[in-house]
Amino acid sequence: MKPSPGLLKFKQSLKRLSPLIGALLLGLMAAGLGWYYLRASEREIAASLEKDADSQRRDVVVARQALGDGTTVLPGMVAKRSVPNEYVHNDALTPETFAQFAGRQLTVPVAAGKPLLASFFSTPRKVFAQEIEQGVRAITIPVDEISSISGMLRAGDRIDFMYVVDKNAANDPSVVVPLLQDVEVRATGQITSEQFAAMRKRADVSADTDPYAQQRYATVTVAIQPQDAQKLILAQRLGKIIATLRNPDDRATMTSGVDAVDLDAIVSGFRPQRMRPVAVSHAPAPPGVEYIVGGAGNRSSMNAPGLGAALPPGDPSLR
Repeated sequence: MKPSPGLLKFKQSLKRLSPLIGALLLGLMAAGLGWYYLRASEREIAASLEKDADSQRRDVVVARQALGDGTTVLPGMVAKRSVPNEYVHNDALTPETFAQFAGRQLTVPVAAGKPLLASFFSTPRKVFAQEIEQGVRAITIPVDEISSISGMLRAGDRIDFMYVVDKNAANDPSVVVPLLQDVEVRATGQITSEQFAAMRKRADVSADTDPYAQQRYATVTVAIQPQDAQKLILAQRLGKIIATLRNPDDRATMTSGVDAVDLDAIVSGFRPQRMRPVAVSHAPAPPGVEYIVGGAGNRSSMNAPGLGAALPPGDPSLR
């Protein structure tokens, strides 16, 4: 059966349009792929921009409400806010650092929404017991002008404790021995080492304007091992303790003391050598030589040390 002329004509037309139809289909496919690629690229670019924006921002802690001077800041009074890095203060609190300041008082008023800075908070007063390490004991001893190095001893310096024992028995002389060595001074009077260290960091304080230089104190506090604290307490009751200042980098130790016998030997070694007096001899004089003087027949004898001895001038016997 032969195909109808219309069908043949349609097939011929379809055959002629096949390239065009293929081109249209490829164009549509290419357009779809292009649209998909553009959408994917758009999402990727948006995510990258968002990531870059997030990397250039930082979360800080801000006040939820207006906070007055002296307010104790609690977690419920603050909130987290993302701020561009270029607007974040170096002293601004972050959610990670806020826990260190929670419960402390403000020294300045803070408006709602304003970031909280560490400098807005009062510095907590640290009790002296918190400065003492575990296993260490702090002991305070009275000092005089000699033991305080004439008031020049400062908290943070390192000293040696010399123990002086006076003995009365002749065969048991007084002695000075190193009791404790290389001990850090934690406080002089009421001034602790942390307070003195903070004062030294101030730019407006120099050696000439040291506010502690004019302060006098009667006690020195040191932190030592418990057994050393027992030695120090007992030494205060049995003798005298004198503090000697050392260089902070000096770690040398003494292994012996000095007693009165050693001191006498040192003094004797420097005592000046005096000339011994010449002894005068009282032995009888040797026999003298007899001389005849003048023509009167007078005889005169004298003891002379030798034959060459001369008569004294003006002797009446020569007349």
